[in-house]
Amino acid sequence: MSTSDQQSVNPDDFIITRKRKLYKFAAFRNLPNCHNDDSWTTIKKAILDNNRPITLEIGAGTALFSTKLAELHNDHQFIAIDRKSDRLYKGAKLANELGLSNIIYLWSNARNVSSLLPASSVQSIWITFPDPWPQESNIKHRLTNPKFLNQYYKLLTDNGTLNFKTDNCELFNWSIQQLDGRQWQLSYLTNDLHSDGTMINQDAAVMTTYEERYVAEGKPICYLRASRIGR
Repeated sequence: MSTSDQQSVNPDDFIITRKRKLYKFAAFRNLPNCHNDDSWTTIKKAILDNNRPITLEIGAGTALFSTKLAELHNDHQFIAIDRKSDRLYKGAKLANELGLSNIIYLWSNARNVSSLLPASSVQSIWITFPDPWPQESNIKHRLTNPKFLNQYYKLLTDNGTLNFKTDNCELFNWSIQQLDGRQWQLSYLTNDLHSDGTMINQDAAVMTTYEERYVAEGKPICYLRASRIGR
């Protein structure tokens, strides 16, 4: 069932401050560029058939990062995924106001990503400032753990890339270790992205909501770009 087929919801019913999150939930459902797992199935073929290279942001939060990239690259297709639709609403609202037709906001869980898109269909994947899940018992939730990396590997095209940005040095170093193998080749690596004069991927300079705050505080940003190898 597409978002347009769902029962209409009036966001103004939730305008009271204490119901602000409910307002965003309702407003997300009413935007034409917003979808859930069910409605995604009705538009997926059209997205895959439009011949635009696909960029996927997983754990997108407000998705303002993907929205900025979509504005810069109107010949690419962007898909921003997050498990909380009230977060995605901010980027989706902006994209709707800007008239961007090359980005979709998908309310879904990262663990479902391999069932949402076919193998070898994505040119680039972005993981931006995910929850570090510092406890050893929660490693399974880290978006750069081997199980997730295997899903990304299958989704990417032969020349596809995985991009990862974080302010958490421990998570960054741990993630590098997970990528050290026959499936991935690190093509770019820095512990201070915005002070690195050799940046090869200008899209990496585009900041997320969190990143703008961290940079203003003088906090260094870690970034890596990995290319998938083999099949």
